[in-house]
Amino acid sequence: MIPRLLREPLLQFLVLGAMLFAVYGLVGRRSVESPEKIVVSALRIADLGDGFARTWRRPPDKKELQGLIESYIRDEVFYRAGRAAGLDRDDSVIRRRVRQKMEFLAEEISAPQPTEAQLAAFLASNPERFRTEERLTFHQVFLDPSRRAGTIDRDVKQVGAVLSSADPAIDAGGLGDPFLVGEEFRAVSLRDTASTFGDSFAQQVFAAEPGRWQGPIASTFGLHFVFINERTPGSEPPLDAIRPAVVREWANARRIEAEQTLYRSLRDRYEVLVEAPPPRTAAAHP
Repeated sequence: MIPRLLREPLLQFLVLGAMLFAVYGLVGRRSVESPEKIVVSALRIADLGDGFARTWRRPPDKKELQGLIESYIRDEVFYRAGRAAGLDRDDSVIRRRVRQKMEFLAEEISAPQPTEAQLAAFLASNPERFRTEERLTFHQVFLDPSRRAGTIDRDVKQVGAVLSSADPAIDAGGLGDPFLVGEEFRAVSLRDTASTFGDSFAQQVFAAEPGRWQGPIASTFGLHFVFINERTPGSEPPLDAIRPAVVREWANARRIEAEQTLYRSLRDRYEVLVEAPPPRTAAAHP
C-alpha cells in the first residue's frame, strides 16, 4: 500500500514542492543575514578559456567567454541550492548531477496538464512552430554534363525546344539521362528538395510556375528541365489536428520558463563577483 502511495503523482508533486520550499527558506534566511558570495576568480576564468581552447582549437571570443562564466555561475548557484536541500547525497559526480536535479525539480513542479484555452493561446502565439511546409510534385529531365562533355550547350537547346513545343503530358523520359533517385518527386518540401539537389535548385523550383516545362536549372548533379504538376501551399492546422505536438511544445516552454525563474530567484540571493580575465595568450593549445 505504501509503495503504491509513493507512486501517486499528487504525492510526488507535494514532496517536490516541499523540497523547493525548504531550499527557498534555507537560502533566503542566509541571504537576509549576509548574502553568500560566488567569486569567479581570474584563475577560474583562465581555466574556462583553456577548456574551450582545447575543445575548439582556438581561444573564446568575448561573448563566448562571458557565456562560459555565466554557465559556471549557473552551475554554482544550482549546486549550492541543491546541496542545501540534500540533493548531493550518494552521488559520485556531484556538481553536474546536483544542477541537473535542480533543473528536473523545476520541471516536475511546472508540469500540470494544460487547459484547452492555454493550448489555443500557445498555438495562436507560435503559429510558425506548427505550420505545415509548402510541397511540390514535379518530374524532371536530367542532362548529365559528364556524359555530354562536348555537346551539352547544343543538347540543352534541343531538349528545351522539344519540351516548350510539346504537350505537357508528353513522356519526356527518353530525352535526358538516367538520374540516380528517379525522375518524379511527389509532395516534397523545400528542405527535401534542397537535400537532394542543393539549395539553389530548390529555391528556383519552388519559385517556378506549375503546369509548364522550365529550365535548365542547375543542381549539384547537372542541368534539369522541370515540370511542376502540383503545388500544395503550407497551412496552419487546427488544434485538434496537432494536439500532441502543441502539448509537447507547451510543456517544453513551461519547463524552460520554470527553470529560468528558479535560477533567477536563486541567483538573486548571491553576491556574484567576477574578476577581470587574464590577458589573452598567443594561441590555443594544439
